[in-house]
Amino acid sequence: MNRLAGIVVAALGLICAVLSILKVIPGFSITMPAIGMIVLGGLIIGLSFVNKPAADDTPRMSTGSTLVNIFFSPAEVFQNLRRHPRWLIPVLIMTVLSGVYSTLFFQRLTAERITNYAIDKTLEMPMIANNDDARKKVEEGRKDAIEQAKNPIARIGQSIGTFFWLVVGFTVLALIFLMFTAAMGGSINFWQAFAVAVYAWFPSAVIKSVLNIVILFVKDPTEIHPIIGQGTLVQDNLNFLVTPKDNPAIWAFLGALSLLWFYWIWLNSTGLKNGGERVSGSTAWTTSIAIYVIVLGIGVLSAYMFPSFIS
Repeated sequence: MNRLAGIVVAALGLICAVLSILKVIPGFSITMPAIGMIVLGGLIIGLSFVNKPAADDTPRMSTGSTLVNIFFSPAEVFQNLRRHPRWLIPVLIMTVLSGVYSTLFFQRLTAERITNYAIDKTLEMPMIANNDDARKKVEEGRKDAIEQAKNPIARIGQSIGTFFWLVVGFTVLALIFLMFTAAMGGSINFWQAFAVAVYAWFPSAVIKSVLNIVILFVKDPTEIHPIIGQGTLVQDNLNFLVTPKDNPAIWAFLGALSLLWFYWIWLNSTGLKNGGERVSGSTAWTTSIAIYVIVLGIGVLSAYMFPSFIS
């Protein structure tokens, strides 16, 4: 990574944070995304000290070719990324697609309905429902929350936050890949692991985003869940067998039995096997399945602890 880019991102984040805190620009309330930019800048600076894999005579596949071929010949793409790792363009594309869908979702369902639903569900939480002062504070913030949801600058802030969390998430995945590979006697460079994390996630993210946008305009908005729908509208799993209100944990478990998730497991395993210096097929599959199980567990636990938001 470019160290200068990290400094620029951190500096811009600091400026945005100051402007947000001082309310220099009306409605410019993106303090958290600005803080995310500062942290992201620091992360970029830190990772700029990590060495890239040794280069050889392998021709560098163009970024455009990697983005297309990852859908049709992923092994070839990962083999090229092993010597020429990259990540920025696919992460930017995923960020833009997420931002477009989020914006269209709020326009289609309206900010009032989405925000009011989220606040109503917050009021149903035991720690809020049994506390009059807490309920009053939540109600007092309803009007501002709706205005914030309508603010286009808030949408920009959300996109900044999406980019930040994608980079952080892929960094964590890369570190997990490193640990699993080392523990099982393999070898993979950090940037190879990072490129695998990004490119393995890219196809399913694109497919889901495109399908989400199509379904959003085909489906009656009154039938779309204001909270769950923000994540996905694609029904590629078995959670339709139960209702989230009655069986939140089971609903989350069945939701993880997803075609796109299985596609990711296969693609990630292919990436680790072909994108690392020395990674066996068994190591690649074990790592991918282990991560899937961890994510599944987190999803089930979250649904169990906060059932009101998905009911």
